[in-house]
Amino acid sequence: MMIGLSEILELGLPLVLDPSVLLLAVVGTLTGLFVGAMPGLSSVMAMAILIPLTYRMSPQQAFGLLLPAYAAGTFGGAISAILLNIPGTGAAIMTTYDGYPMAQRGQAGYAIGLSCVYSFVGGIASAVFLAAFAPIVAHWAIRLGTREYFAVAVFGLAVISYLSSSLIKGLLGGALGLLLATVGMDVFTGVSRFTFGRAELAGGLEFVPVMIGVFGLGEILHTVDAGTREGAQLPQKIGRMLPELKHVLRCIPTAIRAIVVGMFIGIIPASGPTIGAVASYGLEKRIGKRRDQMGTGVPEGIVASETANNAGTGAAIVPMITLGIPGDAVTAVLLGALMLHNLRPGPALFTQRMDVVASIFILFFLGNILFLVFGLLGAKFFVRVLKTPQRILLPIVAALCFIGAYAARRSVFDVHVLVLFGVFGFLIRKIGITPAPLILGFILGPIVESNLRRGLITTGGSVSAFFARPVSALLLTLTLVLLFSPLLIRLAQRLHSALQRQPGKGASD
Repeated sequence: MMIGLSEILELGLPLVLDPSVLLLAVVGTLTGLFVGAMPGLSSVMAMAILIPLTYRMSPQQAFGLLLPAYAAGTFGGAISAILLNIPGTGAAIMTTYDGYPMAQRGQAGYAIGLSCVYSFVGGIASAVFLAAFAPIVAHWAIRLGTREYFAVAVFGLAVISYLSSSLIKGLLGGALGLLLATVGMDVFTGVSRFTFGRAELAGGLEFVPVMIGVFGLGEILHTVDAGTREGAQLPQKIGRMLPELKHVLRCIPTAIRAIVVGMFIGIIPASGPTIGAVASYGLEKRIGKRRDQMGTGVPEGIVASETANNAGTGAAIVPMITLGIPGDAVTAVLLGALMLHNLRPGPALFTQRMDVVASIFILFFLGNILFLVFGLLGAKFFVRVLKTPQRILLPIVAALCFIGAYAARRSVFDVHVLVLFGVFGFLIRKIGITPAPLILGFILGPIVESNLRRGLITTGGSVSAFFARPVSALLLTLTLVLLFSPLLIRLAQRLHSALQRQPGKGASD
């Protein structure tokens, strides 16, 4: 189970050095940069469109396309954040605070170059963390049983629901995802559920059209409903792209803090790079050397955000590949890609297909190198791409959604599923439900149901048995605390107010 650098290179390099894999890595990098840089598109949408293309590929070819797109897309969001004050991805939200003021001062190229270099630093650190830490987690996960896996899956759903704009709406989204996962034949009894007599649903809803519909077509409909934009008004002067070495070295303390924060938060199930970037920026604003100038256009603000969000990418893959619990919406899509290629995440993957795991480590490392090269050399091209009006771009993306949904199984029924879930994805956005809890619930549904039912069978229907083991008891207790925390906080506030109103409190003699 434990694997060293020499074994990773010995097992993974022969797969990665295939010319087709290297070419796909370049394509994935360019796609990630393009989609990440475009406001209105997202890394999740890019992954959703790319996954159907991998249907007939080998696992290393598929992840050669997807992993560089993930790494590059996380950085790509900084381009529009700096130039337009519009983050291309959620992970680049904090980059707007200092990146855009720098662009207004004529330092747009410097800001983009700095974000690219430190995105690479954070990404490489997370790639090393992934290769070093994932085998350790997988080795520990061998000891987990049915009840522990149930607890881990429920905890992941609770975290992503808690981090949604509304806990109730997040839980509703997760519950809808769990409900969708029950469509098809019950593996325990062989009874068909919610198929409405359609033979196409006997095996359940297909992941690809559901995902493309919710994340791709649903996002397009939401963007159109909000109003499309014309070509962007960009700064007149982009300037020098490659930052000077002394400026890079000056931000190293900030980068070290950002790496630690980004990886720590990224490895927590259902958190991901966006939260890491927010926490890192907040920490820098509190203890950084130039904390009083944060938000006015200082390089440390960009470094804190961009290093942390890319440091969170590799960390987010760790729970996905070892426990089957995605770190964010993008790794939820990557989890679907694993399953699409008949690769079950978990300890068994590390023992049965260590060659594929090693290739994933190397490909993620390669993806970070590629986006550094193409980010610095091609950033001015991607700046021009920002001038593309959405009325031209969105129909092209919509066409790719339909092609992708059909190409996966060459099924017209899957196109119908795409349209249905595209409208569904649009409607849930209108009422404030984010798609991530829904998709995570859909992916984790079989894990939750099978382990819950198996655990109840083996314990004679005892619910308390799920609290009898330390790991499952801890995770289920944390889940309950998380779900009831808003109520507990309100009760604590009322108690504090009541104590403050007691006679004699605060009165002077």
